Amino acid sequence: MKIPFHENAKDQLFQKLYEDYYAPFCLFAKRYIDDSYIREDIVSDVFASLWSKRNELELKSETTIAFLKMCVRNGCLNYLKHQNYEIDYAVMCNTRAPLYATSPESVYTLEELYELLNETLKKLPDSYRTVFVKSFFEGKTHAEIAEEMNLSIKSIDRYKQKAVELLRNELKDYLPLLILLLVHK
Repeated sequence: MKIPFHENAKDQLFQKLYEDYYAPFCLFAKRYIDDSYIREDIVSDVFASLWSKRNELELKSETTIAFLKMCVRNGCLNYLKHQNYEIDYAVMCNTRAPLYATSPESVYTLEELYELLNETLKKLPDSYRTVFVKSFFEGKTHAEIAEEMNLSIKSIDRYKQKAVELLRNELKDYLPLLILLLVHK
């Protein structure tokens, strides 16, 4: 890929660096990554980052080349680390049995989930329950709740956090679903 000629000396140096080192850095990245498209993306991202900061950096060819080489290597290693996270997550999802497989009575209808939520809410202190209900069921803002209850917004935040923490412990896997249902009710 040809970069158009620029008048600025830094732009000219960048253009020369790009033309001279794009392909060698793609080859260098092959030490880490087999897929040529991914290698090209990583090297392109490194040059794009350099381009966006070209006026802030001191572009001297020998130090810039070492810097670019380090950035390409780090980009490759970050890509590989991310790939490992994705693989680990996929393995975990495939090996972890669904909740209903280990405990059939844990599968609830929506009505049963709401009942479970109500039973758990009864365990909360009154102020925590009130904040949770006003926030999730009534859709009120923290400022509105604070004004109604004559409390600070920080207190409302804390009460809501404590309520969600208790619900998370009690309802475990079902809390995200319940909150989603409450928000879109």
